[in-house]
Amino acid sequence: MISSASFRLAGAAVLAVVFVSMVSRAWCAGTSPLDFSGIWRLDDQHSDAPADIAARLRMERRHEQAPDSGTPGATTTASPSSARSGGHGGGRSMGGGHGHGGGNRNHDKSADADTGTAPQDDPPPLLADDSVLNVAQDAKTIRVVFDDRDQLDDRLDGVAHPSLNGGAMVRSRLIANDLQISMQFADDVRLRQEWILSPDGHHLTVSESWTTPAVKLPIVFTRSYDRLDI
Repeated sequence: MISSASFRLAGAAVLAVVFVSMVSRAWCAGTSPLDFSGIWRLDDQHSDAPADIAARLRMERRHEQAPDSGTPGATTTASPSSARSGGHGGGRSMGGGHGHGGGNRNHDKSADADTGTAPQDDPPPLLADDSVLNVAQDAKTIRVVFDDRDQLDDRLDGVAHPSLNGGAMVRSRLIANDLQISMQFADDVRLRQEWILSPDGHHLTVSESWTTPAVKLPIVFTRSYDRLDI
């Protein structure tokens, strides 16, 4: 006959095994890699508009060209939360083409120099093609199709690889809470993206830092997305 003490010990052992199993599953779920796969549509109302981004570039250029731009404590390009002004427009109205490399500038730079007017700049790369993102990701790679036009294929190893049909060197990596993608185009134009998922996986925020030879400091902006395929 099994004693009551033995029965209690056996029951306690079973409960301990169940508890450890539950903790283990929760830990594994919490440490599983982020997956950004899905179809994402731009949320215009919560995204920085192309006109606002262009205005920030002009403001930063004027600031840097001002005689007292070197004064200590002078302000520069603001963060996305503080720099937004007015409403947000659509994601496909700024500039034609695909925005690659900051090139394809048709203006006469010598004429600009003669008139004292600062040269014009292309919009941030991919800004004209980011209204819909089709993302496929596995443990080692990611593919992002922008509006069924530009396609970014990269390995999630943090090493620079040619991508976007050879138009840029791209470096991608997953860290604890987000995805980081850095792109270097021609003419020393750079775009750094930080992708952050909402806790429910229904929303995506892409914080972007655009570096252009026109100004010393990068232009920072944010694009927000809602997932369509869930």
